[in-house]
Amino acid sequence: MNRARANQIAVMKRTGWTLRTGGSLVLFLLAALLSAGAEPVILPPLWTEDQRIQQLTSLPVTGGEQLEVGYYLLARTNVRPLLQSKEAEQPFAGEQGYYHFASLSEIRLRLPRWQVSYAFGIADRFEGDQGAVQLYQGGVNLTQLPTIDTPVHALLNRSAVNRWTVGYLVPLRDRRGESWLLIAGSLYLSRRIQQGTLDGRWRSAQFDGNLLLDTTRGLNPADTRSTGWGLHLAASAPLSDRWRIGFWGENLLGHIRQRKIQRITARVQANAIVPDADGFLHAAPLLSGRIDEVSETLSLRTRYTFGLAHQQARRTWLLFASHEDGWRFALGGAVARGWLLWHLPDGEVHASWNVGRWQILIGLADLNPWRTKHATLSLRWSAPLGR
Repeated sequence: MNRARANQIAVMKRTGWTLRTGGSLVLFLLAALLSAGAEPVILPPLWTEDQRIQQLTSLPVTGGEQLEVGYYLLARTNVRPLLQSKEAEQPFAGEQGYYHFASLSEIRLRLPRWQVSYAFGIADRFEGDQGAVQLYQGGVNLTQLPTIDTPVHALLNRSAVNRWTVGYLVPLRDRRGESWLLIAGSLYLSRRIQQGTLDGRWRSAQFDGNLLLDTTRGLNPADTRSTGWGLHLAASAPLSDRWRIGFWGENLLGHIRQRKIQRITARVQANAIVPDADGFLHAAPLLSGRIDEVSETLSLRTRYTFGLAHQQARRTWLLFASHEDGWRFALGGAVARGWLLWHLPDGEVHASWNVGRWQILIGLADLNPWRTKHATLSLRWSAPLGR
């Protein structure tokens, strides 16, 4: 079976066609429509939650030069607890399932007016309906496969990028206090791009559907590394002696010009779909389709956040509203040693505290880490320079 599939893919790469020419033409046209309205590329965050709180409660830079080194990790799902083994999971009964992941390693130099940073980040987003989640679960445990005729729709959006960012701070003064505007630009070097959909039906113990996938996987990395840019904006202003508002907008403008990417359009039939660690499907029979190598300009997913702070003598009350693919809210408070935020609608609680030159953030949706489906971790070390 593996040799036959390898031969089949080789033919697809060489000719772009299989025997089912009519079906392949339809798939090719669908792929063209998909790429024309493709999902924006999802990227790791530019400003993490602890950085936004720091900027909202004080000026972005106070004093001299400062060096920061940080690591950020986020994982969210509604399918099973993050630390639970796949074999122990229960059949998914919800309408829509998702798994979101992001990690970021960053070094940042902060000056009185300038900010310069380098980061490597990964962002993954898997989403699907009930049939798609049960089909995924069935790849590990056959008892989790759908038991009735059901539609299947799954969405994939993944990226890995190097990012260089330069920002300039413009301080503003008025009768109510100090305001500031931060303008930043990023240069992106893409390491991996994967975007695709899987649509079809599960019936009679078999999946039958269409795969549309743009991916750099399987190509020479030297041929797929591409560049892009993004424009970001942050600002904060006092409303009164105690109230302050803030705004952070990431990738308000920008794109990645992907030099080479594989566009796979295929008809899939299988009695089990096994996702691998770095792709959409593994060992799925491709009945008909084509593989093309194309270049395209990819838009970037915009992320923006609004913040409101009420300052008191010993604490500051905080409210945030963030939007990426939906609205998320957070409310809580900050003191000198740290802060606490409660997130809605998922109920995740984030706690951060300062220990010497370290800032530590832990977020969980359940006090028992073995039951939580949402988790966030951030570690940041900072030190003044030139002293």
